[in-house]
Amino acid sequence: MLLFDHPGALFFALVLILLAAVEVGFRVASRMRVNADPHHHEQVVAARDGIGVLLSLLLGFTLAMGLPRFDQRKQLVVEEANAIGTTVLRAQALPEPLRATELTLLRQYVDARMEFSEIGVSEAQLQAALLNAGQLQKELWRAAAAEAQVRPTPTISLYLQSLNASIDVSEKRVSARENRIPGAAWFMLIVMSTLTCLTVGYSLQKRFWFVMLLTPLMIAIVLTLVADLDSPRNGWIRVQQPSMERLRQSLYDDASHQP
Repeated sequence: MLLFDHPGALFFALVLILLAAVEVGFRVASRMRVNADPHHHEQVVAARDGIGVLLSLLLGFTLAMGLPRFDQRKQLVVEEANAIGTTVLRAQALPEPLRATELTLLRQYVDARMEFSEIGVSEAQLQAALLNAGQLQKELWRAAAAEAQVRPTPTISLYLQSLNASIDVSEKRVSARENRIPGAAWFMLIVMSTLTCLTVGYSLQKRFWFVMLLTPLMIAIVLTLVADLDSPRNGWIRVQQPSMERLRQSLYDDASHQP
């Protein structure tokens, strides 16, 4: 699945593979003189069109799988920013010194969550970011829970509820990052794409570069688009996080205005 996290490399690899399939199909058909017989040529064209329609449907279904995953990742960024923002507001009502401790940890936590979003394909960096965020979650919860045991006030209870919601959303984002189009689906698509291009070349009576290039190029573009939408780690289409950026800016602005 590593190649599907690099849409540029995937595009060129697909174009080369599919062009080779067209060329192989054309050479096999030329050697066997299949298209010299009008009846055989008609049957090959019918098979080519049928396979092309099937591939189009599969590409459409796969694109429909990728778009909701991308939209979910965008929505979860907003949801997490709202959850942490609510936690920050409730933390400001906490008694000192817990208030200062929690706000400091929340600033660090927002930085950690943004770092999680910006990490590319490095698994080591991803695990380090998750470990850092998890440690901050434990520190936030430990300090608030200790205060709740000493002074179980409604303010502390509301704060713990919002903190718990923030932690839950963080796990949702991790799960959404791991929720990818299955490898079996990609294998099926590549096999079907290769067979389609093979049949396109097999149906050509003469070498025509425009037709030989057009089908592989269009299939490669669609597959690359689907892979880009499906990849949370890399690519041209990335989930932006303006909500988290505004939250971080607000936290640091508040910290700078404190005496």
